[in-house]
Amino acid sequence: MREARESFTDVSFEEPQGSLEKAIADIQAEILDIDRVGRSDSFYDLGGTSLQAMRICARIERDLGVRALPVWLFDADILSDFAERVAAEGQAADA
Repeated sequence: MREARESFTDVSFEEPQGSLEKAIADIQAEILDIDRVGRSDSFYDLGGTSLQAMRICARIERDLGVRALPVWLFDADILSDFAERVAAEGQAADA
């Protein structure tokens, strides 16, 4: 396994909040092969690609049991915004 790259963005690191946001951050970090993803980090600024977006969403659905679509990640590329979208869609599906 290759060594994880450290994430470098212009935004200072802000710890993910809540269990869903933390879980999504862990999945993104693993798939993007970086040390960590902060709640204000942009998927694009971290080097994310469309293939990685598909892998992230598939892992979210498999591991967390909630629906996640790559288009949501494209529209809401900031971790906190994407996690909020995933949570909102999950609540709408439960209603």
